[in-house]
Amino acid sequence: MSKRSAIVSLLAISTSAIAAPKLEPDDLPGPRPEVAAGEPKVDVPPVPAFELPAAEPGMHGVRELRVRGKALLDTEIKVKGYVTWVYSCPAVLAAANPKAPPESIRTAIDNDPTLCAPAKFSLGDARTTPTDTSISVVDVPRPPSRNERMRQPKAGATEGVQQWPTVPHLTVGELVVVTGTWTTQSKLGEHNTGGLLSYRTVEHVPAGAAAPPAPAPVNVTPESEIAVVTKVPLRPRIDDQVRNASIEHTNSCIKAINARQYDTAMTECQAAIKAWEGNHLAWYTLATVHMARSEWPQATAAVEHAVQQRPDQGMYQLYHGLSLYESIRLAKDPKAPDVPTLDQARDALRRATKLAPDLWRAHFYLARAYRDVDDARHAAEQFALTIATHPTYALAYVALCELYLRWDYNDEALAIAKLGTTNAAAADAPDVWYELGRAYTAKHAIAPAIDAFTKAVAGKPDDPTPKYQRGQLYFQQNDFANAKHDLEDVVKSNDPRAASMKPVAAQLLTQIASKVH
Repeated sequence: MSKRSAIVSLLAISTSAIAAPKLEPDDLPGPRPEVAAGEPKVDVPPVPAFELPAAEPGMHGVRELRVRGKALLDTEIKVKGYVTWVYSCPAVLAAANPKAPPESIRTAIDNDPTLCAPAKFSLGDARTTPTDTSISVVDVPRPPSRNERMRQPKAGATEGVQQWPTVPHLTVGELVVVTGTWTTQSKLGEHNTGGLLSYRTVEHVPAGAAAPPAPAPVNVTPESEIAVVTKVPLRPRIDDQVRNASIEHTNSCIKAINARQYDTAMTECQAAIKAWEGNHLAWYTLATVHMARSEWPQATAAVEHAVQQRPDQGMYQLYHGLSLYESIRLAKDPKAPDVPTLDQARDALRRATKLAPDLWRAHFYLARAYRDVDDARHAAEQFALTIATHPTYALAYVALCELYLRWDYNDEALAIAKLGTTNAAAADAPDVWYELGRAYTAKHAIAPAIDAFTKAVAGKPDDPTPKYQRGQLYFQQNDFANAKHDLEDVVKSNDPRAASMKPVAAQLLTQIASKVH
């Protein structure tokens, strides 16, 4: 290098050093932490060691499919379990047409098989498994109508003519092995996001044969540590006049959000950022405007600026994880390249809980993220932390009860539901009473279950779900008058939730009519 070149190089370095912006500690406050204040302290029962039935070679169990079924979607499997319910078209039509004689109903079905829904039945791990914790077996062959029977070929004349598929004869309470495809959408249009079994064949297990095996422990993989930034970073020095103008627009944005004037809020937040791009509070506030409009990708983009500038702020990490999670949940194609991953949402929420352990919403969304990937143990731990940090939040009790009941942890579900009925906010308490009723039902404690469902009905009289559960319990107690009242309400309900309940309710009403007669 020549002497002249060395001088030019030194001058360039010197000029760059002079031009570098001066840094100063960031004294701009972050948002107020979203914590629950003034609430009672609760002792949440410990989370159990999650277990799954030890499956026989080549077999799967009902609980396994309920809790870990995603990995088996669109594969053909064998499931061993007890028949807990069988669809009866004549019973359903009789309930809908109480004055019609049985002969006319059978004739109507013969003339028009489309009056019936596709045949189906339910499987449980035990004879006493409730239908709502059983799995549905769908696309089951139905009996042919009179005209269809007449068109069937005579014995021996099968060439070139399609035989009617074998119709299974099933009895509630018997042990069977069903072969089929585990899916969420059946060939005949049945749909269940939790999974259902599209029928192919059934084998009747002889009496005295081995029942589904007892649970065996499942190893829970410990999570790796996640790095968090706790030190307040330096920022480029900002002119006081610019800073104050940006903060003034930020305050106006917050005021407009509180008044639900979101167009005004958007304008003010954008003005705050235009004045000072380093205003991380303005980026965060802009994200809340997008969230209020359910514009989750835009919210994610805005809050990422806040996270980049102040990664030590728990609230920024919370809103980052929340907006990522909702972007994934509401995406038309969750696997599209522009859609974030659940791992990204989970990691942001983990950082939020590390930085600010009292952020109850971070625990709640983190639990949902774990639940979505079938990590039930970590989901339960985070739902429990949600309850501990926000004891009046009913949805946390409901979610944890649902998780425990899916895994047949009935004692744990009962303890959480009791805790929730004591502490949850009154407006949402009916949902917790419903879960308490389900927990008592799972333990076959009929009287307290009916009492819990009655409280749920009182809080939400138009909700068919607790009436459906209570009606079945009244039926078991031979209290046909009360059972009939509840089940008729379910059959008449226009609530979309009642659609899957109506076939069972209708069959029970037919049985009630028969018993009373």
